[in-house]
Amino acid sequence: MANLLNDFLSLFAEHKRPKLLIIGAQKSGTTTLFDLLEAAPEFCGADVKEVGFFIHDMFYRKGESWYLRKFKNCGKTTINFEATPEYLYYPDVPRKIYSFDKAIKFIVVMRDPSARCYSAWNMFRNFNKHSPREIYEKFAQYANPPIREAAKSLLFAENFPTFERAVADDIERYKIKSNDLEPSFVRRGIYCEQIENYLQTFSLSDFLFLEQRELSRPSFVLNKIADFLGVEINEALVKGPVLSNSGTYGKNEENIEDVMSMLKEFYRPHNEKLFNKIGIRYDWNE
Repeated sequence: MANLLNDFLSLFAEHKRPKLLIIGAQKSGTTTLFDLLEAAPEFCGADVKEVGFFIHDMFYRKGESWYLRKFKNCGKTTINFEATPEYLYYPDVPRKIYSFDKAIKFIVVMRDPSARCYSAWNMFRNFNKHSPREIYEKFAQYANPPIREAAKSLLFAENFPTFERAVADDIERYKIKSNDLEPSFVRRGIYCEQIENYLQTFSLSDFLFLEQRELSRPSFVLNKIADFLGVEINEALVKGPVLSNSGTYGKNEENIEDVMSMLKEFYRPHNEKLFNKIGIRYDWNE
């Protein structure tokens, strides 16, 4: 009887295991991509878009059985997936994923890092103004202590940092190789280093790279994903969303032109390293 139960649990676990992870980047369209794939019958997303299993110690300690229950509504033949943007940025994640499944595949959605940085700052500024408690209870409270405290400081700051100050502070953290992972407005856009971290354990062929603007062409994106995974996707059944969860933020009274110009120059060599690494060139440096 015990053997039958173990066989059933093993079969359940195998059917529920995700085979695809959307790992980032934050503010680059991961929600749009999640919704697009969720609309395709060949795919099944987790109960929540951002499970966070590999970044939150309190979740990771619950074990694989806890993680797999997030895919309880998925069938036997679907490609199960989730989308947690922090997986790309936090350095210990690739090791944990490799221990979970060496054959898993990844999609990385990227965006001009300067624009991504400004969007992320605007998002947190909006949270600070309108919904700090809601965001803290929904996301930040589950983070590991140092990250939780950094997020809490931003969410409940009496004087939220200007964009210029937020950028300068994070570039300084990068220069001194700070162990403080948050706030990470600038550092999350150094994609080349994050990809290189993954390539310590995974192969470049395990990754599909998309640029945010490509998501406005659902058919194009679905074809790229189908080729990447070696599957067929019935596009006729997919009514893809465009730019889900796009933010609308209040006016910023700062003059940010100089800051954006400085960011462009900061990111330029990092972008070049990325382009050389993945064999794809975007127009971010133009």
